[in-house]
Amino acid sequence: MNIYFVFVADTLPLDFAGPLQAFLEARRLGVSFDIKYVSASDQLMCDGGLQLQNLTPLPEKLEADDIIVIPGCHHAFEAYSTEASLQTIQWLKNTITHQAILTICSGAVLAAKAGLLSHRTYTTHFHLIEKMRQAFPECVALENRIFVEDNNIISSAGISSGIDMAIYFIATRFGEHIGAQVAQEMLVYFRRTGQDPQLSCWLQYRNHMHRSIHKVQDTICSNVDKHYSLEQLATIASLSQRQLSRLFSLHLGITPREYLLHIKVGHAKQLLKHSNQSIEVVAQHCGYSSGRQFRRAFTQVTQLSPQQFRQQHAC
Repeated sequence: MNIYFVFVADTLPLDFAGPLQAFLEARRLGVSFDIKYVSASDQLMCDGGLQLQNLTPLPEKLEADDIIVIPGCHHAFEAYSTEASLQTIQWLKNTITHQAILTICSGAVLAAKAGLLSHRTYTTHFHLIEKMRQAFPECVALENRIFVEDNNIISSAGISSGIDMAIYFIATRFGEHIGAQVAQEMLVYFRRTGQDPQLSCWLQYRNHMHRSIHKVQDTICSNVDKHYSLEQLATIASLSQRQLSRLFSLHLGITPREYLLHIKVGHAKQLLKHSNQSIEVVAQHCGYSSGRQFRRAFTQVTQLSPQQFRQQHAC
């Protein structure tokens, strides 16, 4: 698997550096892929004067599991009219089939010029929304969004939102717990507008920097099939039970038991949606000793029985 960062002149440094750092952290956690920096030019200058040299030529062929990252540019419509940019647009048209495409900020302009956003929903920097609507009426621009996912294309609003998008992609592509660890390492808070794609249970309640609580959360997330008492969780955190409860309330706004239930039910939802396992087997995977105990806990959180949830979310 290759991750291709596609460069043209005047690329915004944070547009590529933010997602790049997220992918580097994922690779340090054991996810296997190669990162390549490609361009129609072997060297170019980014916005702000940063020089990039020895860039790899645009590949003639892509594998099905390759990932294409398209950062934005300063003065995008002008930047994407150069000869090198036109070559890049043609390469995208000729080469992309069903590979995952990640656009940051005005990278959506390049994707739209290549026809990748035709009849798709997307977002970009708020300064570009109206201009893109006029230039690409066949594409559906969504405002006030951190990122938008439409099939194989995820577009982000711009600049630092590329980090949010990259971590979301890592979580959905390589595993929710990997995404949570990357977010924790990068000290990233998942920003929400109420319209963003729903984050997984593993990525919620991570907007804090308390190491002892993160340790408890990591243990719970890595061992969903186990049940932990408050005493056991307090031992993991090297805190008293009272201290742990107080810190959870302060930093997460919920109790340790509520967080444990949140993770178990979140994991159960994924199993119910994406597997044909019986309710009893799902209960075991989520650390419940009986299907009856699991049903009671699941219904308490969702107001639906596991069977009703599965029926509503059947593919």
